[in-house]
Amino acid sequence: MITAVKEYIDNRVQLIKLGLVSVLANLTAKLISSFLLLLILLIVLFMFSISLAYLIGQHYQNIALGFAIVGGIYCFIFIIYMLFAKDRIDKKVKDKIVQAAFAAEKELTEESNE
Repeated sequence: MITAVKEYIDNRVQLIKLGLVSVLANLTAKLISSFLLLLILLIVLFMFSISLAYLIGQHYQNIALGFAIVGGIYCFIFIIYMLFAKDRIDKKVKDKIVQAAFAAEKELTEESNE
């Protein structure tokens, strides 16, 4: 009887470990995928920013002024973000991470029930 209880406890611990690994693997995959998508978008934004800076600079016949104007636009966007949107976006990101963890856990539970 004691051996059966020990085996049951060992099996439950192993199942919990596997469940945790599955949840972490799903979260990591989603985070890496999101990071790569963000990186690609940042590269595209960077290229458009350089193009816009040169366009503005050529219009005013001063390339440095074009880059300064684009930099000023990004500073303005950053200030607006910090003042009004940071808390809401942080909350949404945290909620998405928790939802992904629960979805992975639910998927694991459904697989173990089958």
